[in-house]
Amino acid sequence: MNWTAISSQLLARGALLAAAVVGYGFLHSTSLSELTTGDAEGLNTLILLMGSIYAVMYAFVIYVIWGQFTDVEKFVMRECYSLDDLLRFSQYINADSSRAIRRSVTEYSHAVTHSEWLTLGKREKDPATEKCFSMLMTVVIKNVPANAEEKEIQQRLIDIAREAGEHRDERITKSLTRIPPTLMGFVHAMSVALGALVFFYPFHNPRAGTACFALVAAVLILANIVMTDLDNPFNGVYNVSSDPFSRLR
Repeated sequence: MNWTAISSQLLARGALLAAAVVGYGFLHSTSLSELTTGDAEGLNTLILLMGSIYAVMYAFVIYVIWGQFTDVEKFVMRECYSLDDLLRFSQYINADSSRAIRRSVTEYSHAVTHSEWLTLGKREKDPATEKCFSMLMTVVIKNVPANAEEKEIQQRLIDIAREAGEHRDERITKSLTRIPPTLMGFVHAMSVALGALVFFYPFHNPRAGTACFALVAAVLILANIVMTDLDNPFNGVYNVSSDPFSRLR
């Protein structure tokens, strides 16, 4: 949990909410608020319609985003399980080859946690980490078995390394997947439109109107924070943890 990101997000959105509430109070203290008094029924219908559309769109987006987020976590664990198996089986080959594999796994894990995690947060691939993984594969494949028993273990090591590569490819693919800008923009536009309709709705009691508008605006702001935060598994309030790779080192 990134507490710095949480505090900065809440501070910025809190200031926006405060400004909106002040604007609401100013509008409804003037005669401009009377312009929509006769259209309360129409505004009520629009609020219900826009709210329903927004709820459906938001639920769809969150369902897709959460699925991608959990997929990244799942492939991180699978890749680390494969690398852990690689270390475990490397104990049964000659000492030099075992040390080479362990050193390559350590270098790759270090590159993932200190370089690739930040790069993926920018929606880019990390060539340095790709090179470390290629070197790991090279060490495993070019290992020369000393006897028949090691030959069987060598084949198992190659299979495990291939599995790790497959999980890595799936992890990278899911990590680079984001919400299309058009869809994100549409959801943001719907939330702004819904907030604007509540902003201009002619409540009979100004205090009740201010409280209702503040509540709706706060919910919409928090909903957008959750949506944009989950869209990037590596940068924001709640992120995919790199601890499984750290434990490999």
